[in-house]
Amino acid sequence: MAHLQPPNIIETTHIFPPKGTVPSTTLPLTFFDAPWLNLPLSEFLFFFSYQNSTDCFLRDFLPNLKQSLSITLKHFFPYAGKLIIPPRPDPPYLRYKDGEDSLLLIVAESTGTTDFNDLKADSAKDIRVLHGVMPKLPPPHVSPEGILMRPTRVMQVTIFPGAGICIGNSATHVVADGVTFSHFMKYWMTLTKSKGKDPAATLLLPSPPNHSCRNMIKDPGEVAKGHLERFWSQNSGKHSSHAMPENMVRATFTMSRKQIENLKHWVTEQSENQSPVSTFVVYLAFTWVSLIKTLIEDSGKEGDKDEVFHLMINVDCRNRLKYAETEPIPQTYFGNCIAPGIVSVKKRDLLGKKGVLAASDALTARISDMLSSDLLKTAPSWGQGVRKWAMSRFPTSIAGAPKLRMYDMDFGLGKPCKMDIAHIETGGSIAFAESRDGSNGVEIGIALEKKTMDAFAMILQEGIKEFET
Repeated sequence: MAHLQPPNIIETTHIFPPKGTVPSTTLPLTFFDAPWLNLPLSEFLFFFSYQNSTDCFLRDFLPNLKQSLSITLKHFFPYAGKLIIPPRPDPPYLRYKDGEDSLLLIVAESTGTTDFNDLKADSAKDIRVLHGVMPKLPPPHVSPEGILMRPTRVMQVTIFPGAGICIGNSATHVVADGVTFSHFMKYWMTLTKSKGKDPAATLLLPSPPNHSCRNMIKDPGEVAKGHLERFWSQNSGKHSSHAMPENMVRATFTMSRKQIENLKHWVTEQSENQSPVSTFVVYLAFTWVSLIKTLIEDSGKEGDKDEVFHLMINVDCRNRLKYAETEPIPQTYFGNCIAPGIVSVKKRDLLGKKGVLAASDALTARISDMLSSDLLKTAPSWGQGVRKWAMSRFPTSIAGAPKLRMYDMDFGLGKPCKMDIAHIETGGSIAFAESRDGSNGVEIGIALEKKTMDAFAMILQEGIKEFET
């Protein structure tokens, strides 16, 4: 198994939006943002094949990459700004100060002791091998008045001469969710490609983000206040961290389109009303059942048959919630805009012969309930559901989604040959993305202890075989 040596830093550059294009701005945090104040960072890695030398990349690609990033930050300026945390009781907020705030971009070169192919491989690997290509968010600055100013994002481009490029992103989730991050990356990648060898790519440039409706998003019941109280009481300004077992590994598993269709067919046949089920529901249900089976076997504790297991899903509220009487929050909204939903299934049902059906039914019912309800009215109860989830045995959540189309990123070298959601290693999360081969399959990323990963891989593969026709 490869162990990554720290790369050699070639340069560190502060990327500013074009001077004078963005006025100094402050943005309030909404009740969607506040829950993320004390949670781990959001971390993504994109691997691209590149057969040339470091000098070629620095000469042919890097200048355009940096110029396009500067123009992109004109629209996505909070990523160049700071999270400002004043002394209590003043609430935190986002700030961009023209001419002062910027996004730190690190350019590095692999030392040659690490194999690019090992890093992008699907097979289980020590989680530490990716840490060298994942940038560290700079420490916050504290003013004499006790105001903490924390950078919101840092990026690193690591060159593997003759093999590939890795673009790593670390950011505080308080600023924005995965929908906004995907929007940012697609804008930057498309702009880079259009200014390089493919001017026609400009026609595919996404619409810029919307910042104007943030002030109109109303807190439906002092939801943010409760999160702020917990934030202030838990050493505000520091993101939580988790002790990682030394034998922790991560791996990626792929479910083909045919395998997913087999699952959908089986679930539909077994359901009482024979109604079709979505791809999202079946692959998530199948993976959750496989994971819980693995964790129970690994723990050696069967537990009570009426024990309830909980899965947390996220529902994008864009185009569903209205920030004014008639205006929905647009799809291009910059920020967090996701509602948590807790799916609960008893052990005897989840691990029974029709466990995938039980999980699918529970997921379908929860999603239907959330989409048909007034999400703003239910917001005050979200915290209660999340606490129930967090206190249960083996709480599971999801990161990413195929609809984000993370494999569509292309800045002129082709689409990524691998994408990793690195922050799942903090435990309990399953990463989902569309399959990189464009076949409408699904990729599943997960981090577990080595022996647990081996057991999970076996249970997953055995489960897939059961549904093959």
